[in-house]
Amino acid sequence: MNYKKIFLLSSLFVLIVPIINVKGFTFRDYINNGNYALFLFNLDGGNNTQISVTHEESGNFTLFLFDQRPVESYVKDDKTLNNRIFSNPSIVNFSLADSPYINFTTLESKIYYIEVVLVGGGPDTYNLTCKEDLTRYYLPIIPGFRLEYLILSITLVLSVIFILSKKKVIRKNS
Repeated sequence: MNYKKIFLLSSLFVLIVPIINVKGFTFRDYINNGNYALFLFNLDGGNNTQISVTHEESGNFTLFLFDQRPVESYVKDDKTLNNRIFSNPSIVNFSLADSPYINFTTLESKIYYIEVVLVGGGPDTYNLTCKEDLTRYYLPIIPGFRLEYLILSITLVLSVIFILSKKKVIRKNS
């Protein structure tokens, strides 16, 4: 009978104590100068999130928040940041501080993208911390085909097939 009372009291205790659902994300990576990492997350309208980057050594990290899917990294071939990124209309917020930090409240529900870039002082290890669950996002590195080469290749293949089929027709008639 005492077991029933203990079970009943523990069940009531579980119902009285609130269950707290904590979301959060921490990502740790080691990158070289000019390398970048992209992440995406969904944020509902009126919600707030904080994003921060800390580093272990003397790396100079930058942090960007986009409201549209980025299609390029804005890192030039010499591993420096392209200034065009600052005039990009899809950038919602950015931080160039020693330990970049963004505090952002959204007005509408949508998917947001984070870009972390090591622009100097590397290689270094960084820790990305966010209140939201993040998903890693990769830019496609396969370049598209040029239309001229595609048309030339199709024409060449069709010509070879046509010539080979003509030769077979001539051999059958002989």
